[in-house]
Amino acid sequence: MASADGGGDEQKTSWPEVVGWVTLNASFKIASDRPDVSTAFYSDTTPLPTDYDPKRVIIIFDSGNVVVKTPVVG
Repeated sequence: MASADGGGDEQKTSWPEVVGWVTLNASFKIASDRPDVSTAFYSDTTPLPTDYDPKRVIIIFDSGNVVVKTPVVG
């Protein structure tokens, strides 16, 4: 089934493959897959936003700037 934009593929909404990556590399991968979204960085000790934003991907990282949870749209 083709998407409304004619691309033919569903847009990616999660990036499990970047868990364990350095945050900057993860951000580049997400931007490459979905240039229409922005990335937001949160430490694993910081409260996360409670609102849903379909144009945001939250990257949660540890003290070593390594992604610790699967980034998802929202």
